[in-house]
Amino acid sequence: MSGRPTIRDVGRAAGVSHQTVSRVLNAPEAVLPATRARVVAAIEALGYVRDEAAAQLARRH
Repeated sequence: MSGRPTIRDVGRAAGVSHQTVSRVLNAPEAVLPATRARVVAAIEALGYVRDEAAAQLARRH
């Protein structure tokens, strides 16, 4: 992986889909605690930082 990690990179590292990573970020109560913990650990390990500009564009759609 080169550059900033993406939501897909986090999903791969956690063994889940990018949609599950999105749920953890947007509605954590909708994800099982064990899965949420794996995703959070992957986010921290990779240094993932949400791209707020991209998130805003996605919300407008």
